[in-house]
Amino acid sequence: MSTQVAVEQFIVDEILLGNRSVLADPDQDLVSAGILDSLALLRLVVFIEEKLGLNVADGDIVVDNFKTVNRINSFIENKRIEA
Repeated sequence: MSTQVAVEQFIVDEILLGNRSVLADPDQDLVSAGILDSLALLRLVVFIEEKLGLNVADGDIVVDNFKTVNRINSFIENKRIEA
């Protein structure tokens, strides 16, 4: 399973409680749409750390890194390169 698919699946299953129709576009602004609030962001960070094995530093938790599924995927790929 690709990273993007894993992230999308997590968001749909754990944050949107299975409502895939809300997450229609990987460039959709998750923050403005109310999908990614502070609690959902924390859960996503835990998912990235535990399931993908990456360390997310406090300084990494900024809107630009988590605004869209595509940005989340880019953030994860950059963290993998750094590791």
